[in-house]
Amino acid sequence: MERIGKNHNLIKMIREMNKSNPYEDLIASDDLEVLKVVLKYNLEIPYLLYSFEQNYQVDTLDLLNQLKLRAQACFEISNHVYEGIKQKDNHAGILAVIRIPQFKLEDLGDFIIVLDHLEIPGNVGTIYRTLDACGASGVIFIDAITKRNNLKLASSARGTNLILPTVNSTYKDTLTFLLDHQYTIYLGEPKLGHNYKEYDYQGKIAIVVGNERFGIQEDWYKHPHQKVYIPMKGNNNSLNVGVATSILAYEAATKRNEFK
Repeated sequence: MERIGKNHNLIKMIREMNKSNPYEDLIASDDLEVLKVVLKYNLEIPYLLYSFEQNYQVDTLDLLNQLKLRAQACFEISNHVYEGIKQKDNHAGILAVIRIPQFKLEDLGDFIIVLDHLEIPGNVGTIYRTLDACGASGVIFIDAITKRNNLKLASSARGTNLILPTVNSTYKDTLTFLLDHQYTIYLGEPKLGHNYKEYDYQGKIAIVVGNERFGIQEDWYKHPHQKVYIPMKGNNNSLNVGVATSILAYEAATKRNEFK
């Protein structure tokens, strides 16, 4: 097992990934919940790093040994070096570089959520966890500001961003795909259209939610669609996009009998 220090190229690479990840198909994580997802779904681990000075609990040591068997390359580092690349203060001393699975639009299934220009990683992470829980089949990022390799997104998503089929796309390519494949497009709206409970959400559906500040881009309304809103009381004119998407996705999943 190779032991490396703070000046090793891999350590520099991980520090770079933690600041502003330039690698579209890679992400680093020392979140044990994410690492469990990586094992469960047999995701590729190009690099595994762990501290040789750490006192591992029995279950964590078992997880580490499983990760070692799966990783393409393993490296030992000191606690001091680990402190320079850690993501969580309460880390267990294990960090994996994970290859993010790649998909095509044709892989996304019949129950798609479209994220139109979303910005805030925590919102996107919340959406991923909900979609994983309610059985959505795919996600499309349109002109994404926050992408799937974002560290904060991965942490809030608890690794579900790695397993739910996702495609980065443009508005034009997404619209063409959805229309050509006869999806019913539901546009999430603060007030317009019909109450979200009035639709049956059957067949091939795509629920579109928009940017936290500006909403859904206007051109969606020039093409076949259904408007859907969530009734509200109080003083605000819209819900947080993560909350709104969760409500719509769960209603669609219930109507589609995803929980049978």
